[in-house]
Amino acid sequence: MNRFLIQCSRRVIILLVSLSSPFSSLADAAPSADALLKGVRRGAVASGEKDISGQLRKRGTKVPFSMGLRGDVISCQYQEGGDWKRFDLRFKEKGQDIQVVENGRSSKLPVSGYARPIAGTDVTYEDMSMRFLYWPNGSVLPEDGSSTVKGRDCWVVQVKNPSPGTGQYQWVRVWLDKENGAMWQIDGIDVRGELSKRFIMDSVMKLKDGSWFFKKMKLEVRDPANSQKTNSVSYIEMDSSN
Repeated sequence: MNRFLIQCSRRVIILLVSLSSPFSSLADAAPSADALLKGVRRGAVASGEKDISGQLRKRGTKVPFSMGLRGDVISCQYQEGGDWKRFDLRFKEKGQDIQVVENGRSSKLPVSGYARPIAGTDVTYEDMSMRFLYWPNGSVLPEDGSSTVKGRDCWVVQVKNPSPGTGQYQWVRVWLDKENGAMWQIDGIDVRGELSKRFIMDSVMKLKDGSWFFKKMKLEVRDPANSQKTNSVSYIEMDSSN
């Protein structure tokens, strides 16, 4: 069985989904989509400095990793086939860059690399960066039966890719808890309008510093011919001893 090692530094929005509320009085009235997503980004920054370890898992492949929240850059290193590789996520006010570092020099990851799986899992560079949280002009969808996830009432924010053809998704839908602003589910929609990938928070935990964090996230890759069918599943699992 192949094994990989990933070590990450700084805040990463896909993995560092803080469960402390960046909003106030969410349940009173529907905020704008842009305000909701800005709150999620602000919540990640407000989570402060911490180190968290865990693993990515897909079938028999387990990818141990650790993350340190510091500054505005996520520096990720992973070992594959005996070689060390690194990429940085550099966050900006209106987005982020994904930089690949080789021989001490960094270069911007081309668009064609956004959907590249990391260390044999279903998690891609684009998923890791969650760049869609920076997409503008989103909308809050009308409430219906799908607005509730794991018994939690949520705002469902839908955002369209401002650069069609860039990355895996044409649209993304994000389920945000009305009470505390936590992300409970993320749906990536492809160019056909079909569900391509779904992230679901399976469980949460309390860290030593008193903050709440997800413990397990499930990532489902849907069948291109039938979006109701799951072709592959990966998990992002955090160590509860942090």
